[in-house]
Amino acid sequence: MINTLIAFDFETTGLYPIKDKIVEIGAVRFNPGDDKVIDTFNTFVNPGIPIPQVVINIHGITDEMVKNAPYEKDAMLAFLDYIGNAPLMAHNVAFDVGFLMAAVSIYKLKSPANLLIDSCELSRMCFKNVENHKLSTLGKSLNIEQDGYHRALADAMVVMKLYNMCLDRLENKMTVQDIASRTTSGLKFSDYVFDKVELPDDKIGLKHAIDKGQSVGIKYRNNKGDESRREITPFNIYSFLGKTYVSAYCHHCSEDRQFRLDRICEVAVK
Repeated sequence: MINTLIAFDFETTGLYPIKDKIVEIGAVRFNPGDDKVIDTFNTFVNPGIPIPQVVINIHGITDEMVKNAPYEKDAMLAFLDYIGNAPLMAHNVAFDVGFLMAAVSIYKLKSPANLLIDSCELSRMCFKNVENHKLSTLGKSLNIEQDGYHRALADAMVVMKLYNMCLDRLENKMTVQDIASRTTSGLKFSDYVFDKVELPDDKIGLKHAIDKGQSVGIKYRNNKGDESRREITPFNIYSFLGKTYVSAYCHHCSEDRQFRLDRICEVAVK
């Protein structure tokens, strides 16, 4: 029997898990049907890249607010430790899971296997007459007490309360497993496992560098077509949505970066 659930939310620098990063994680643990909070998890995340102003206008999280926060790997390790094996729920859960699994793949973390629930799809089952099923619209329409929107912990709290309101409307008292199946069509973390990559001969030095923990020199072409030479220490290679990426510490930028494999023109093993 499942005793507790975790509602969670990520705020990010954008919409794409490979290019963009998490800037805040919020989560709340609770018993189904009870709005009493057991405990919470909340942290800013230093994304290692500037937060675009267009995104700041949405969630209000600035570079200054995250500059002393843990980097994504450490924040994700803490979050994975917090969630344990509890079922996880988010509004449009596939979006958040995409960012979680991008971090798992980039930093070679252990992939979770928690049950997943989508509160957005659940609300479609239970509240058919609302204007739309955005979390902010549902909160206002259903008079859910809230502390703002587009902040991770505040949104997670609304998701918890929305779930409990839905429980009262579900027929036949569906189990958590039933709700997960109905709202996500059986979505699993393993659906987001990024493809493994076979490297061409002229770039096999990247794999050898990963195996030995060594740095390599590369010539890299950016999206404007400009080429530059830099030293990187690669730690992962993966494919996502048809593109192959190299996760590496860039000695020029002094931070972890993602490099498109097809834009690496040369690899020089030291």
